[in-house]
Amino acid sequence: MFAGPGYTGGRVWGSGQVPDAQAWEVRPTGFLDDVTRTHDINYTYIEQTYSGNDAATEAARAQAHWQADKEMLANMLAYQPQNWLEAQYRKAGILAFVAKADVSYAKHVDVVGEWNRDLAGIDPDFPAMPVAPHGRATWSVPSLVHAGATYTSTGMEALATSGVNVQVAMLFNPHIQPGNIAAQKVSQQGETSDPQAELDYSRRIMVPQRDPQNLDVFTAEGYVDGKWVTVWYDSDKNDLVRAVFNAGQKESETFYHGAQDRGFAGKKYDHANFTVTRQNYLNGEPAGDPEALPPVKADELPALAESRHTQTIKGLVTQGEAAVYPPAPTAEDRAWQDGRGSLFPAPAPSAARDAGEVVPPTPMPAVPASAEHAPALAPELAARLNHVRQDLGEVLRSAGFSTEQTQQVCAATLNHYTRHAILGAPDRFMLSRDQQHVGVLHNHGLHLSEMPIEVAWRQSEGAHLAEAVRVQGRTEGYAPGVAPEQAGAPLAPARV
Repeated sequence: MFAGPGYTGGRVWGSGQVPDAQAWEVRPTGFLDDVTRTHDINYTYIEQTYSGNDAATEAARAQAHWQADKEMLANMLAYQPQNWLEAQYRKAGILAFVAKADVSYAKHVDVVGEWNRDLAGIDPDFPAMPVAPHGRATWSVPSLVHAGATYTSTGMEALATSGVNVQVAMLFNPHIQPGNIAAQKVSQQGETSDPQAELDYSRRIMVPQRDPQNLDVFTAEGYVDGKWVTVWYDSDKNDLVRAVFNAGQKESETFYHGAQDRGFAGKKYDHANFTVTRQNYLNGEPAGDPEALPPVKADELPALAESRHTQTIKGLVTQGEAAVYPPAPTAEDRAWQDGRGSLFPAPAPSAARDAGEVVPPTPMPAVPASAEHAPALAPELAARLNHVRQDLGEVLRSAGFSTEQTQQVCAATLNHYTRHAILGAPDRFMLSRDQQHVGVLHNHGLHLSEMPIEVAWRQSEGAHLAEAVRVQGRTEGYAPGVAPEQAGAPLAPARV
């Protein structure tokens, strides 16, 4: 409901238009939609506050836009979606925004340098960028265009903005296989358009259509693998029914009944835990009793990492047309714009740094994602934490980290390990030579996973430990070297 150029709260806003309070009240459909909502809030504030056309204001506006982009990119990079819809949007969004920044802000911002310093490696699939002789990044234009075009042409964009949340969007499309999605319009597939082909959704996305007579109801229908499929969803009752017909007779009917998840995903995005039953039919009549199928659980999602500046301006921007903006950027705005109050503070000048010494990174000023106290750890997890502290504690303190910082890094490292436990038991926990990453050697040296140190500053020690406890509970029983799908359940969304 917030992803897309000029798109906020499920509506398109023209140039110069300010989204009203009602637009900001629309519930995001999932984590990435929430990330783009926050990005929209930052951009709205910048456009209203940095409104001059002189060279100084243009430079300041570019720097502020880049801080908003970095905050969004950091959240995107740290989040690993468990569904193909968010995965494709995430990829297209990261590529598009960095390329846009590199082109648009080049006069005022060292985009490549700041990417390589602050963002590269949060996700290993997005490493440091090589720099061309003119100082700009070298982009693969075909891959950039392909990522965005795929998101649009396959109907993913239409699905994401249909009005249902990400979880329900997936329930409308269990037939879709990632990497094998056809264009939404048959004419785009190079085939001769005919009515029957237009109704074949075997490799195409079913986009829910809102019932104009009942705005809580969404429907979709079409052929999947030669069988007629209808999907009906009531967002008020959280009920979804998927019926399959073969040669005009009902073959099966699958019922999903959702109860709002009590965790973060339920409260913020209305994601649910669904019980699932299927009634089979023979000659159009029910055959036997309904069969219980595996439930559909809400994913465990991270909290947004936000700077204090972003949290401060949210209350103003979400007033919509009633908001009264400062006539010019405030001292707090300037500090955030310059990186001093952002998620990634610019390195402070110091004699040690000037002398070429490595200086421990300063903790980010973001409000912790959770105020939880350190939870009780199961014996196995407590033993892992002791291992982390034995390997890293003295090393971090010798490198200049305070006791509190050391404890926070160790807790974050344990959290990182639980999300990568499928790689095997840890042999060693190591600090990189530049003191910017922690490495975990797994399974007798067969695998190495890495965590940027800055991840530790995103939430408190207790929040990291609480997250590790939750993740361990969801990944319990995975054998090293066995893929998640082979182990029978998905991993929790990975956050490096």
